[in-house]
Amino acid sequence: MHMNISNRDKKALIICAGFLMAFIIVQFMLLPTLEKRKTLEQRLVAKKVALEEIINLEREYIILTGRTGAESSTISSRGTDFTLFSFIDTLAEQSGVKDNVAYMKPSARTLANREYAVSMVKIKLDSLFLKEFVDFINRVESSPNHVQIRSLSLSKTGRDNTLIDAIVEAETIVKGDAA
Repeated sequence: MHMNISNRDKKALIICAGFLMAFIIVQFMLLPTLEKRKTLEQRLVAKKVALEEIINLEREYIILTGRTGAESSTISSRGTDFTLFSFIDTLAEQSGVKDNVAYMKPSARTLANREYAVSMVKIKLDSLFLKEFVDFINRVESSPNHVQIRSLSLSKTGRDNTLIDAIVEAETIVKGDAA
């Protein structure tokens, strides 16, 4: 049986075969490749985020180990009864600002190695003269106990704006169980 196919039908078959080949190439070669690429790009983004986190943790580790290494002798020499809260309270009394204390809030967070912790005290001082405040801050920063001012917020107050209100956050590293 011999079939005669017209030129028009031949062209239609060639076009259909072309579309079929294009469909097969797209469906079984191009789409899986694009999907695989998308998956790899998503993995790459996730790995970059993880790498950034590792780099940040490494920086923190280097800072903390350097900081704790330099301060370990100071921490050891402080004595077991040292607390940042009582230290700040004593300095407030010595500098004459104890009556201006509105509140003192202690807090602590354990460092990754769990041997040390960061002890913090947030203190609000109301209606101070600048000289009293500077004396208090100087005593905190110059103490041999390695206490640092973490943040400081000042605002003018009083009738002639001659007084200040202050919120001070001080911190130091202590033994993990002393926090």
